Amino acid sequence: MEFSRRQFMVGASVLAAAPAVLGDAKKVFKVGLVGCGGRGCQWRGGVCGQIVDGTWRGGGAIHDISMAAKRLGCTVQLVAAADFDRQHAVDVCRRYGVDEKMAFGGADGYKNVIATDCDIVLLCTPPIFRARHAAACVAAGKHIFAEKPIATDPRGIREFLKTVADAKAKNLSILSGTLHRHSNRFLKQIGPIRTGAIGKIMAGRVYRCHGSMWVRPRRPEDTNASYLANNWYHFWEMSGDQVTEQAIHEVDLANWFIGRTPISAFGMGARWRRPAGIGDIYDEIAIDYDYGEELHVSTFGRHMDGCANPFGTRLVGTEGEISVGGKIKRFDGRPVEEDKAAIAGRDDNGLIMEHADFLSGLLSGNLVNEGEQVAMSTATCVMGTLAAYSGRQVKMTDILSNEKSEFFNGWNSAFTAKTFEETNDVPLPKEGFGVVPGKETV
Repeated sequence: MEFSRRQFMVGASVLAAAPAVLGDAKKVFKVGLVGCGGRGCQWRGGVCGQIVDGTWRGGGAIHDISMAAKRLGCTVQLVAAADFDRQHAVDVCRRYGVDEKMAFGGADGYKNVIATDCDIVLLCTPPIFRARHAAACVAAGKHIFAEKPIATDPRGIREFLKTVADAKAKNLSILSGTLHRHSNRFLKQIGPIRTGAIGKIMAGRVYRCHGSMWVRPRRPEDTNASYLANNWYHFWEMSGDQVTEQAIHEVDLANWFIGRTPISAFGMGARWRRPAGIGDIYDEIAIDYDYGEELHVSTFGRHMDGCANPFGTRLVGTEGEISVGGKIKRFDGRPVEEDKAAIAGRDDNGLIMEHADFLSGLLSGNLVNEGEQVAMSTATCVMGTLAAYSGRQVKMTDILSNEKSEFFNGWNSAFTAKTFEETNDVPLPKEGFGVVPGKETV
C-alpha cells in the first residue's frame, strides 16, 4: 500500500470539517484516558507523574495534550480514566481532580470511559488492545489519540485499517504516537530531502539498540490476564516485540523520508540473555527491508546490557546522506539549507506539538488523520518481526491481502483483546525461547 506525496509530506490526511460539537468556539476539550501507565500518565518512572523539587511534573499523553491545549489558549478536562489495574486509574483521577467514581478497572473499563461525554479518548494501553479500543471509540463518535503501535499481528492491523476508513467516513480525527512527524528537527528536513538534497535515496540503516528492559515477574495474586497485562512488553502477543513496539519510530522515519513502505522483509533474531521464564520475545532482531527499485534498508533492534547502542535512521542517496534529525551531508561539500519556514512558531517538544496539531485540526476543521500512516508503519514492523521469527521472506501482501499466505491467518496471536474481556484465564504463551525460525509457527 502506498501513500500520496502530500500524505507523506505533511504526515496526515486532511478530512472534511469537524463535527459542530468541536467548532471554533469550543475551548474546553473533554478527554478520557484508557491506560494509565507509562504513555498514559507517567513521568520518569513515577505512577501518574511525580513531585520534583516540590513541583508536580505530569507525564504521558494526558500531560502532553494538556500542555498542547494551553499553547492554543484552550483547556483540557479529564472526565474519566481506565486501567486494567483500577488503582492506577484512581491515582490519575485524584491527581487531576476527577471523582474516583470515574476511575474504571478491568479489561472492559474502556467501555465506561467511552460512554462518557468525552470528545477525545487517549488510547495508551499495551498494543494488543489498540485496534479493539479504537474501533469502539470510532463507533461511539470519539476522536482518538492511538499510541503506536496500533497492533501486534496481521489480524490487528487489518482491523485497525477498517477503523481508519470508518473514522474518515464519520469525520473523526486520529492522532498516532509517531511523534517525529510533528517534531521540528525532522519537519525542517523532509522538504529538502524530497526535493533532492541528497539525490535519489539508494540505501538506509535503522538502529534501535539499548540495554535490557524492565521485568515484572509474576505475582502470587496474578491471574494469567493480569500477569500478561502487567508484564506485557515481554510477550510478542502483547507488544509485538521490540521492533514493532519501539523501533517503529525509526522505521516510520524511513518510510516517511523514502516516501513509501517496503514490499517485503527478510530477517533473523535470537534470544540470549533474557531471563528464563520471562516472556517469549527476542533479545535482538535484524531485518532487511526491500523497498523496491533496488532500495534496501537494514534494521537492527537489540535489548542487551554491555553492548554498543546505535540509535536512529540514516539514509544514503546518489548525491549525499542524512542522519535523519541530525546532519545532511552532500558528497560535493555544498551546504544544504533546512526548511526553517516549516517550523516557524512551533515548539521544539514533539510530544506536545503532535497534540497541538491534533487539537488545532479539531478547532479549524482540518482534521489530522494519521491512522493509515501508523497502520502501515506498524505493518512494516510486524512484517519484519515475522520474517525474523519464521526465517522466511514475508511480503506486505502476505499480512494485508493475500488470504492464501501462511502469514495472513497462521501467524496471529492465539488470543485477542476480546479474550481478556471474556476470561481471566487467558491462554499463557509458552515462555522461554519462543518461536524457532524454520521450525515452528506462533
